[in-house]
Amino acid sequence: MKPTERIFIFRKLRWQLTFWFVLLTMIVYIISALFGCWIFRTAMTSLVDSELTALTNELIPAVSVIDGRPSLQGWSKTIHKGPYRYLPIIQLYDKEGELIEFHGPAGVPILFSRLENAKRDVKEETYHIRVHTVPLREQRQLIGYLQLELSLKNIDGAIANFGTTMALIAPFLLFGFGLAGYLFSSKAAHPVEESFSILQRFVADASHELTTPISIILANAESMEADTSNNESTKTKLETIMRSTERMNSLVSDLMLLAKMESPHLLARPELIDLDKLLRSILSDFKELFKTKSIQLTEEGVPTVQIYGDGESIKCLITNLLQNALKYTDPGGTVKASLSIVGRQAKLSISDTGVGIPAESLAHIFDRFFRVDSSRSRIAGGSGLGLSIVKAIVDAHKGRIEVQSSPREGTTFSVYLPSK
Repeated sequence: MKPTERIFIFRKLRWQLTFWFVLLTMIVYIISALFGCWIFRTAMTSLVDSELTALTNELIPAVSVIDGRPSLQGWSKTIHKGPYRYLPIIQLYDKEGELIEFHGPAGVPILFSRLENAKRDVKEETYHIRVHTVPLREQRQLIGYLQLELSLKNIDGAIANFGTTMALIAPFLLFGFGLAGYLFSSKAAHPVEESFSILQRFVADASHELTTPISIILANAESMEADTSNNESTKTKLETIMRSTERMNSLVSDLMLLAKMESPHLLARPELIDLDKLLRSILSDFKELFKTKSIQLTEEGVPTVQIYGDGESIKCLITNLLQNALKYTDPGGTVKASLSIVGRQAKLSISDTGVGIPAESLAHIFDRFFRVDSSRSRIAGGSGLGLSIVKAIVDAHKGRIEVQSSPREGTTFSVYLPSK
């Protein structure tokens, strides 16, 4: 993984942490606002109910019975008649539920309940009305109902204002939480980023340190093989040791190369590369290898193309793609290399008629040590890092790589690099 990609990944991690922090904060904020509205409304409704209950208890003794029907005519003459804006609506109904008398502003002429001390909210256009209904009895006989209605318009307005205020505050609050979340996420991700850097340095250092002892083991094994040429058993064991050592040496070399590709100093001094000449030179070196395996190696459309980059790493990129095609193409097959200009990019393609890659494996072929077919891959050799190295080189040069493949039909790798 190149430094810029690592920076991008950890920056993305910080943004993800910030997003989830802001999202959770917003959810908590919304729930808190709704809960606050509910508590406020419940408290105000309880206060209104207390006032209505007190007024009901005051009015019941003042109710008189005229012709078997309840009346408050006597009570109404004793109170001061003024504006009814904040007064409750007082209604009297007969036992059949017909309105027979009301005091105060005009309300809703409907008996909403026949139950004892019934309290409920009634929606009236754009606001609510709180209704309190009690049955009236004379000598235990039902004679009618006393119903009080009180508009909750002011309470509804206060709740609406509260909600509007919370909505107006929300963007500023969330922006502040988002900024704080990003700063704290940076601190939270720092230990992970530091651990990742330490691990990357360890791989590079360990690979470097392993090179010398592996070389010593391999040299001594080769020397012992010459000394034990007459002992078949020992010779076989030494050959096994040498093969394993060579494979380990290849693995260490690839790990060191991968660490180099991810180094921030890889393109510190980019050079001008004649990509067409470099490709022809590498193809010329590989011709005998392909010929030995009876595979046809061809080149197609190789115009003059120049790019800026690291020459050794670009050579390694082409070499790894050709080696990959050589491994997985059966005798009698064809491998084709082509070079072209697409917009402001140089397009390098390596196509083969080999075994191909299953669709479910295409997303993982650039992962380290990933093998499509473990048994076949181990027989073919290699460390499992070849395509990871290719991807690292492409990323370091700010390019991209695409792959198209079908099982038993072949594979095409297309590399796009910024041209001069």
